[in-house]
Amino acid sequence: MQNDKLKFKGGNEEAPCILACPIRQDARDYVQLIARGRFSEAFRLVRERNPLPSACGRICIHPCETKCRRNSTEAPIAIAWLKRFLGDNFSEETRERTTEKYPERIAIIGAGPAGLAAANDLALLGYSCTIFESNSTPGGMLRMGVPTYRLPRTAIDKDVEFIKKLGVEIKYNTTLGVDITFDSLKREGFSAIFIGVGLLESRTLNIEGVNLDGVLKGVSFLHEVNTKGNAKIGKNVLVIGGGAVAMDCARTALRLKPQKVSVACLESRKEMPTTDFEIEEAIHEGVALYNSVGPKRILGKDGKVSGLETLKVKYVFDEQKRFNPAFYEGSESVIEADTIILAIGQASNLSFLKGQEGIQVTRGGTIIVNPSTFRTTVHGVYAGGDIVLGRGTMTESMAQGKKAAIAIHNALRNTTLKDEEWSDKPAVPDLATSRIALIKKEQKQEMPAMMPLDKRLNSFDEVELGFPLDIAVREAQRCMNCGAGAFVDDNLCVGCLTCVRICPFEVPKIKKGDTTAYIDGDCQSCGLCIVECPAKAISFKTPLEDRGKDTLEAVFQEKFIQGIKPLIVNFYCQYSAYNEDKIDTLNNLLFFHVRRIGVLGLGKVDPSLYLKAFELGAHGVLVTACKDDTCHFCKEREWVERRTKFTTQLLSGLGMDTRRFKTHFISSQTGKEILGLAFKMVEELKDLPL
Repeated sequence: MQNDKLKFKGGNEEAPCILACPIRQDARDYVQLIARGRFSEAFRLVRERNPLPSACGRICIHPCETKCRRNSTEAPIAIAWLKRFLGDNFSEETRERTTEKYPERIAIIGAGPAGLAAANDLALLGYSCTIFESNSTPGGMLRMGVPTYRLPRTAIDKDVEFIKKLGVEIKYNTTLGVDITFDSLKREGFSAIFIGVGLLESRTLNIEGVNLDGVLKGVSFLHEVNTKGNAKIGKNVLVIGGGAVAMDCARTALRLKPQKVSVACLESRKEMPTTDFEIEEAIHEGVALYNSVGPKRILGKDGKVSGLETLKVKYVFDEQKRFNPAFYEGSESVIEADTIILAIGQASNLSFLKGQEGIQVTRGGTIIVNPSTFRTTVHGVYAGGDIVLGRGTMTESMAQGKKAAIAIHNALRNTTLKDEEWSDKPAVPDLATSRIALIKKEQKQEMPAMMPLDKRLNSFDEVELGFPLDIAVREAQRCMNCGAGAFVDDNLCVGCLTCVRICPFEVPKIKKGDTTAYIDGDCQSCGLCIVECPAKAISFKTPLEDRGKDTLEAVFQEKFIQGIKPLIVNFYCQYSAYNEDKIDTLNNLLFFHVRRIGVLGLGKVDPSLYLKAFELGAHGVLVTACKDDTCHFCKEREWVERRTKFTTQLLSGLGMDTRRFKTHFISSQTGKEILGLAFKMVEELKDLPL
């Protein structure tokens, strides 16, 4: 459910990043919280929607970033890495179990992403859940298939621990069809069963030589290395396949110290079905890549692999976009290898259904379910994840587990509970071409901490070491807050054109024949129009944009605050608060005489708030705004200067010494510059009557 603090008003368009996510993770909102330094709130928001945030922040293929509107200006927000930043540094107990308790017990088969997500949400709804896992540890293919250099097992364990604290029980070394059956579970009193097993088998090739010694299956290879720490390979390893599993196999093989590791795939470099980052990292570590070649036969000598004969690929997909590769005749060539790993896809093992009559499966070996309820053809039995998808992503599997949890609840309670996050909403349209040039270019922050190449191949330790706090905040501050900008109340708007004239991004418009303005999804949330609108007809869609009001009120609720003399309230722009290579903790600035009010863009702050600070008891107000080259917004300086002049005139008219109100434009809100300004103002105020 949407966090109450972030409920929207006005408009129905949704940020494309949210709509692109299979679980509808509220990416924009937690990124905006990070941008404001509200890290614990951001993690709680992530965890309310995502049962596996630490794992997801590492291996999600982040479709949200593909749809990010920052792609129009330079590069998408690093949404997944920001989620990981929260999971690594700010994870905490986020939600108590519901007070609602239902008598029904739910059995979950498989402790992978789908099963864990279903158990998590059912527990939150008030059900007692037991997960039956065939392995001795949780995570499913996350643990058995994903290498530890990408996903440390501590990240999985941390996520699972949250789910167990909800009351979910996990029984390990328990296999459906061997240790338990549908009938035995029903006899034990389980009212519903959810099947969330993964695809445990590797697909093979129907070519000559596939049974030679030295031909390995990708999933089995990864499973063996992930559980035993080693596997038997030769000196020259060739991986067949171009997807994520193929990259995992190749990079894993490198760490076993062969002389050479190669990857051969049907697809061109642009067509490869995995992320550019994974491909580039594989190449960086030393993997040789053969694109647009297809396997004709595996060559052998004395019963052992000696190489792969290939054909050049004409195309992989035909005119109907179907997978239907064609090859050039007479284009044979040989890639030498003494070990070949098949990583061309995964297949199900449905042996657990033996003797379980009634469950229908597809020719491809997946379980048939109702696409709305995820119920199988057997009453009370549901399924989701890879066993339904065929081959899905982690978030797609979690989405099916979450949807199945709601369906199970509705069936048991004879109700129609809906998750509003999956309701149909239009996406905020792409940025208007004419507007792109008006938006400041801010380069994406790449992962700054990576294990050096000479060290990473000597172990299976994690390669990507995460964002430090200052980099995470700067990256989050690139977010354009799509769909959460300003909107106009038609009942208050007088059509004066003030918003049209002052917007630096040329967003507000008045349509021909209309008498009121409207603001579309290109709004950048600078807030200038909100402050300047004479009719006060414009506001932000989300209370997250409090423009400093809540923080100011909180300052004067502190115990003994009225005893501090002189007391300075510092309104500062958060866009220049994290620009130091080594960030000083903000506590250094919160010395006895100063309280700080951070706002993402001081153009949002109404001068009346400065006056309010004096009214509440401040002896001085210090405004520290960004220099032009450090702020996210354009024309901020112009408007801060105007409001400084206006406020100074008001104070003077009230008979107040204007030395109590100062504005400075600085390059950083941390370090010596701001400390010097604050200390100087304290000393000046001591000479004035308080």
